[in-house]
Amino acid sequence: MIMTTDSISNSDGYDELTHTSLEVTTDESRDRLEDTLFSALKATVNIVIDAPTSLGKSHLIATTPWTKYPEITGGGLVIHIHQTTKARDEAIKLSQNTEGVNCHVLKGREDCCPVAAGEYDDDITAPHGLTPSEWFEWTCDVRKVGFATAHYQLEKTCDIPCSKRGVCSSISQWWQKLRDEDGNPTVDVVHTTANFAHVEELIEGANVIVDERPDYKLTFKSREREQIRDSISNLLRHRSNGERAMFDIKTAVLRNEPELEQELRELLDGEVSRDWYFGYKETHRLAPEIGLAMLNAEEVFSHSREGENGEREFARRWMGEHDGVQVVLNGNAKLRHVHHRPDFSKARCVIGLDAFPSVYRWRLNTVEDLQRVEVISSDERRVWRRNERGLRVVQLGEATRTYTRGWKGAGEERAEGLIRALKEKHGDDFRSCITANEIRDDIRRQMKAAGIENPMMMHYGGQNSRNDFAREIVGLLAGCIDPGDKSILDMLALGGKKAWPEWMVTEDGELKRKPNRPFLGPDDDIATELLESVRASNLAQAAGRYARKPDSDDSSALVYVWSDVCPASLVDEKIEVAYRSFTDARERMIEALRDGCRTVRAVVEATGSDKSYVNECFDSFYQQGFVSKSEGTGKYGATEWKWIGPDIETLEVIVDLDA
Repeated sequence: MIMTTDSISNSDGYDELTHTSLEVTTDESRDRLEDTLFSALKATVNIVIDAPTSLGKSHLIATTPWTKYPEITGGGLVIHIHQTTKARDEAIKLSQNTEGVNCHVLKGREDCCPVAAGEYDDDITAPHGLTPSEWFEWTCDVRKVGFATAHYQLEKTCDIPCSKRGVCSSISQWWQKLRDEDGNPTVDVVHTTANFAHVEELIEGANVIVDERPDYKLTFKSREREQIRDSISNLLRHRSNGERAMFDIKTAVLRNEPELEQELRELLDGEVSRDWYFGYKETHRLAPEIGLAMLNAEEVFSHSREGENGEREFARRWMGEHDGVQVVLNGNAKLRHVHHRPDFSKARCVIGLDAFPSVYRWRLNTVEDLQRVEVISSDERRVWRRNERGLRVVQLGEATRTYTRGWKGAGEERAEGLIRALKEKHGDDFRSCITANEIRDDIRRQMKAAGIENPMMMHYGGQNSRNDFAREIVGLLAGCIDPGDKSILDMLALGGKKAWPEWMVTEDGELKRKPNRPFLGPDDDIATELLESVRASNLAQAAGRYARKPDSDDSSALVYVWSDVCPASLVDEKIEVAYRSFTDARERMIEALRDGCRTVRAVVEATGSDKSYVNECFDSFYQQGFVSKSEGTGKYGATEWKWIGPDIETLEVIVDLDA
């Protein structure tokens, strides 16, 4: 196939936005950001601040000497919560490099415990024959046991080096007093990651500033799902002498059997001993709470539709809650979602920082009264992005290109052609790409094949608050990711909202999802917001990884977006892309060149193709760097052509960016 593009990213086609009434400087925008933040802290209101990437949200929190502003903080600690350790470490450097700012860091287990980090995996055997790092991962990540509890348990069973000379730093880091005897903070800011919000003593009375939206959904891959199911069954069997298991909870929910439900509640209620938790591999710290939440589940919505040929679409969800744990069940009472949000209600206030916030999702993961506050308007934001940051975004084509679960159709071949064309057009300036995690390795391979020696990569979901691409001039966002309808239904049910996917019956009587993914029901707008909180927001956040120095004179970047779900406010230019088959005629031309034909006349005689068509194809090949030409060196002054491109057998797609 050959992909052609009529025009793309020509500088004379770009209308610079200058001297408009919407123009706002970086300094003015940052002043607004500071005013918004300080006002919210002083008034103790819960808000999510909607401000563009690279405006300096994280920088402001990390570099402010908060102990000097008790009238703003109310004398409470400032807790800066980050979603990744890399974002946390960047903020730590900002604090440490700012004179007059004193910070404290609460680190995760692998940051401060060498045993958990795997440094002694070859020397120590943990319970169940696991290495120490495997045991900690299984115990803390899958079974959700707190690290301090797990560390103490391992100390009882193994002689671990991190505790030989005293107390492991993972424990001693909590010894620093963050407040003096009068309750005043002793540090300006505490940097930590999202899981530490579950420590109630840390959150109580503090000003909690959450950098990027957290997600307190329990990881729910097959291993975690089985662990929860087996743990609940083991606990029920243990307390009922083998008579009850997880299946009985499903029966009680679906058949409405009050006596069975009451029996199960009594079996699940009550404190579970530490010996039981650590005596078996198939246990989970939240097993009783999850089981009781399932028994408390009530139907949120139910909707079904049938096609003429017997296909059936069925959308039904139940939601239940117990002691801070929320669960979502499908129509068969199968556990689909477990949510364990920290209790932020004890914080002095909660401030969220986000460039493209979904208020609904922020409320699910923090506090229900959280309100969105915009720092600069969407129109001002567009002008600021283009004029101050120098960030220009070009959309390629009109296809959505969802690659959450891997390639679809001709996507892989076309991506390879696109990368090759961008490399040809931009040379060494193009070396970075953000894409779906499932195809990241393939994209990396394609970039290397195009001559990019060390491709720079990120994946959607792992790009927030990252500065790796701050100095990159050209970038590609390859496709998008999609949460899927089932996950959207889960999140709707979690907040007690009602909506379902809109389906259609084709002329053949088949039931098919309606194009553009619309929803029906009283909360269809929230369902759409949830869809775009993954598709569009990840693209927007990815584009925001570029041109992150708006106060620098040389801040600029050109980002290509190979998807049509990027927010319209971010797109400066759209390029229509057409795909056509790689014809036999073109293959014959290439073979003729490879066999020694050097002129258009020689290729016409060898292939029988029309002269004007051969000239058109050669010009296209030349733009792609597949042929070289030497004007006037052939017989009678003819131009000579030579094929220098890849083998035709490996050439799936040619992309012409400047047709």
